Amino acid sequence: MGSTTRIYNRWHGYTLADCRCEYCVNFSGRDKPCPLEVCCCEEERREAYLREYGTPPDEGATPCRE
Repeated sequence: MGSTTRIYNRWHGYTLADCRCEYCVNFSGRDKPCPLEVCCCEEERREAYLREYGTPPDEGATPCRE
């Protein structure tokens, strides 16, 4: 890349909308419970919550099933 190359739309991380259960690889369907004991996207959800609201989420503020 040269000195005049501009990169648009840089990655800023996931949003809360990106972290919905429907997009999870373990999602079985709306009427079926999640097979996982702990959400595999929990860390990404917390980071997205912090980025969007500016404060750390309370415990249970980013539930696995929305």
